[in-house]
Formats: sequence, C-alpha cells, structure tokens
Amino acid sequence: MAEGDPDQRLLLQFLARLGQAELAAGNAVALVERDLGDIAKRNGQANIVVFALPTVLMVQSDDGEEHRVQITPGPYRVGDLRFDQMEGVLEIAREARAGRLSPKDGLRKLDAMWRMKHRYGDFGFVVGYLITTIGTALILRPTWSGLGYVAVLGLICAMLLVAVRRQPAWNAVMPVVAAFILASVVAVFYRYGVKEAPFQLLIPPLIIFLPGSVLTVAVVELAFANTVSGASRLVAGFGQLILLAFGLLGGFRLFGEGTPELVDHTERLAPWLAWAGVVLFAIGLHLFKSSRRRSLPWVILTMLMAYLGQYVSGLFIDGASTAFFGAAVMAITALLIEYRFNGPPALVTILPAFWLLAPGSFGLVSITTMATDGMGTAGNILRLLFILTAIASGSLIGAFIYSGLLHVRKARLWRKGPPVPVDPLARSEEEGT
Repeated sequence: MAEGDPDQRLLLQFLARLGQAELAAGNAVALVERDLGDIAKRNGQANIVVFALPTVLMVQSDDGEEHRVQITPGPYRVGDLRFDQMEGVLEIAREARAGRLSPKDGLRKLDAMWRMKHRYGDFGFVVGYLITTIGTALILRPTWSGLGYVAVLGLICAMLLVAVRRQPAWNAVMPVVAAFILASVVAVFYRYGVKEAPFQLLIPPLIIFLPGSVLTVAVVELAFANTVSGASRLVAGFGQLILLAFGLLGGFRLFGEGTPELVDHTERLAPWLAWAGVVLFAIGLHLFKSSRRRSLPWVILTMLMAYLGQYVSGLFIDGASTAFFGAAVMAITALLIEYRFNGPPALVTILPAFWLLAPGSFGLVSITTMATDGMGTAGNILRLLFILTAIASGSLIGAFIYSGLLHVRKARLWRKGPPVPVDPLARSEEEGT
C-alpha cells in the first residue's frame, strides 16, 4: 500500500483500539495477538505483525515499501471493564475475525462500548456488591453472627467503591484504603468481644480486590512462553496482595492489639448453604459488574460446575489439587457454552469462577501472616504457587479436552472423518458463530 493509504490507517487504528480494549478486559496477550492477526488477514493485510504486553500494544505494518509501527497505551488509564463491556469487546473481536465487521464499523462499536452506562446504576452497584459479599461468606461458612458482621463490612466497602467508581485513578489506592478501613472496623469489633475468625470476616468484602484471575492468567502466559507479560502480571498480582496485606496490618495494628489469631469455630453454617452462596455470588456479580441478562444463567452454571468439580474431587483428594479439577470443569463448561450453545464469551463466564477457586484469598492470608510472623510461613507461599499452577494447568487441560473431543467442528461426534487436533489458543477463523 502506498504511504498514507486511508484503508491501512483505519485498519491500524481499529487493531490498536481493539487490542487496548481486550487488554483492559484481561484477555491473555497470546489471544490478543491471535485476534488482531486474524483480523488483519481477513482485511488483506497478512504483513501486519502484532506484539502485545499487558500495558502496551505494538502494531507493525511492513509491505516492503514502508515500515510503520503504531503504539497504543494499555488499559491502565481507563480502569477495569464491566462484564457487559467485556462481552461487547469480545463479540467485536469475534465478528471481525469472521469477516462480518469492517474496521469502520468496529471503531463505531468500540466507541459505543466505552460509552455504555451501568445497567443498574449506583443502587444496583451497592446492592450487587453486598449480595456478592454475602454469597462469598456462605461459601466460607462462618457462623450466623459472622454473616451479619460480613454484611456490615460489605456495605461499608460498597459505599467506598461507589464514591470513587467514576474516577479510575483511585483504582491504584483503593485496595489499601478499603483493606485498612475494614481491618480497623474488625479490630474495633474484637475490642467489643467479637470472636469470629478474622479472615472469614475480611475475605468476603475484599473478594473483588483479590487478583486470582490475574495471577492465574500470568501462569498460563508463562506456560506459553510469554515470559515478559506473564512475569509482569505475576508481579502485579503479588503487588496487589501486598497492598491488601499492608492495609490489613495497618488497621489491625492501629486500632487493635496486633493481628488476631487465625482461629476457627465449630458452630458454622450448614454445608448446603455453600451451594446457595455460589448462586448468590453470581447474582451479586451480575448486579455489581452490570453483566447482560442473558449471561446470568450461563455464569451461574459455570460457577456451579467449577464448584462441583472442586467439591467432588475433594471427596477423594485433599489440599490444593482440587483446584485443578475445578478449573478443568470450568474451562470445558465455559467453552461449551460459548461455541456449542451460542452463549457469552468464555472469558465472561470464567472470570467469576476464578474467585470461587480463590487462589487470591489464600495468598492474602499467606502474605499477611508472613509479614506478621516472618519467614515461618514461607511454605504457604509455595502452596499458593501450587494452587496457581493447578488452576492454570486445569484450565489448559480443559481447553485441550474441549478442542480435541467436544468442539462442534473438530469432534468425531459431529463430523465425518477423523478429528483434527486444535491448539486451544489458536481457534480457526470460522469460529465466529
């Protein structure tokens, strides 16, 4: 193409904007590069090369006569995307990969995505966060009085978040601020004789801040040799945990008498309430993250299947290995929903289930106790890394099982001839439906 060709400029602009939006949605860099490369080929530009990092995207065009590089900033200036925005971004990518969306229309849809308002407003935002907190507490099974304390803490955290949610710059400090305030309130509770286990009170209202999905995606990227992006996400995830631990320790030390003992109670809620907690957690996230109504049943199904996989495997094995089976079932379910039943993108249904598998919550307890007791709990950090590896491996194995056995175009069950092996990170261009 000649220099200054408007079609090429429009395509490069679309690829840059779409890549930035996918990074903001938390998509792995390998999938971002795959999507943008497929779209470039669909538009007759096989010479375009994409290199993505979590915060920077480079789109290179070289047709022999000119060499151009377009760099776009990553998602750190725009804040996290809600679930309805994430679904919109991934649908734009899917339509563009299939050749049903031109760069011009894609840019128009991206602009509309950024302008989307929260479906339920501030009221739904607060109520959703409160329901999410209560659902998480039911999964952890505190006492009935502990459930009441958790609801109070969840309401406090929701009011803090709604006050700053239109200011993305606050995202960097909110983990510390929220953790400090909630830990201070719990420390005051302990002064008045509350005897609940502290982290059963604190993890539910802080669950949204826990970087379980970031840490797990980091391990997946490292497994696929995306060393720079995987390492940076890993550092960012542990940094988030350290900020949370710093806020918790500050609140306990300022208003309490040190960090309380990590004790547990025998009079906990009935085990069956944990299943109700999974459903409440999904409904709360639907309101809080403003997901589309059609996505809610699929999100609930994916979360229940992830919890079922972890629960059933826990009947036969102990420890963090159950996360592997929960992640495998989660990945298979999410991919079946997207490609077999024309449901929402897998990333939208998988992200809530990551919090159920909760590597972040264990990591928060580990780092906080490590900061308090020195290196005596270093084994907990190794266990956290094992959980991350188990979830990442389970997700990859689940994707391979789906691609090899269950994919509608690849499995022998739905087509004649031998099945064709598929890389789960390299879908065909035809998979836009």
